[in-house]
Amino acid sequence: MGDLLPEDRQVWVRAFYGFNPEEAGYIGFTHKSQREDMLTKMNGGDLVLIYGAVDSLTDADLQRQALGFMEVELERCNDVGRQNDASRSWKLNHGFQERWTYGLKVVRAWRTTNRVHIKTIAPKAYESKKRFERTTKAVLLEPDEKRRALSHYVRQVNVYGEPPIAANELASGYMNEVLKPSKGVPPSFGDRNSKHEDGENYLYLMKLSANADSLLGKTGPHVGDALVKIGRSNDPIRRLEEVNSGFPERAVCRWKLAYSQSFENGETAHNHECELKERFAREFTSQAGEFYTGGWSAMERAFQTFCCSKMPKILAAAGKAKGVK
Repeated sequence: MGDLLPEDRQVWVRAFYGFNPEEAGYIGFTHKSQREDMLTKMNGGDLVLIYGAVDSLTDADLQRQALGFMEVELERCNDVGRQNDASRSWKLNHGFQERWTYGLKVVRAWRTTNRVHIKTIAPKAYESKKRFERTTKAVLLEPDEKRRALSHYVRQVNVYGEPPIAANELASGYMNEVLKPSKGVPPSFGDRNSKHEDGENYLYLMKLSANADSLLGKTGPHVGDALVKIGRSNDPIRRLEEVNSGFPERAVCRWKLAYSQSFENGETAHNHECELKERFAREFTSQAGEFYTGGWSAMERAFQTFCCSKMPKILAAAGKAKGVK
């Protein structure tokens, strides 16, 4: 099902005590009728977003947090055939031998890298009246909830019972991008006269001049937070002008270039950009793509610390604009 686009998949949400596809490669149901009901509603390639159940068996810092995604194949299985020894022992030690014995096979899985409350992603699916369904079967996300769910940064993990994937081949990125099939570069023909030269590139941090709620709405965990954009460019001043050109002339807020750091070439800057985005996704709240919300001082410090670890000198935006070396 790896050739399905994100828009072709349904996304469901399910509560459990943790996220361990490396030890248990299936979604389990206690009653056979629950599994059969889900088989009538699910499609092959659907995703199940697991969040930490509010229970003493769930680590306190994982409760209500989105933990990861599992890709389901519509193939029946049992728990024993899709569990390793550690997973079977956990069930036995807790007296859960009769629970989650009827399974649907999981073929791929991804762990989220940043902490986010499940209610932030899926407020309707998290309504109290759906609690029993979330804990015994799964609740289908609505389009807006699905969009938010797929905007989070993930790292692929191996699934027990499936062929192991080498560590350097496990995908990472925003979930909606990771799901897109890779495509080869199409052939092109005719004379080419353009010349592309590599050179100095910059990693930059832009900050919205107003709080995040000015763009993201007046409700939600982002209210009062700063909104930043991370990117790479060979001319960050020009890039600032480009992104601000999308605002009306009378807009009450705009992007400001807070910091930029030069690197010797585009590849180096690109690699650092990817690494920095992963760090921001872990420490702050991803708003999809290159955008993050959080406390400004913490995000500013994270950018500075990261750049200082790569190069000894970091340039403030104003200084760079004046040609400071």
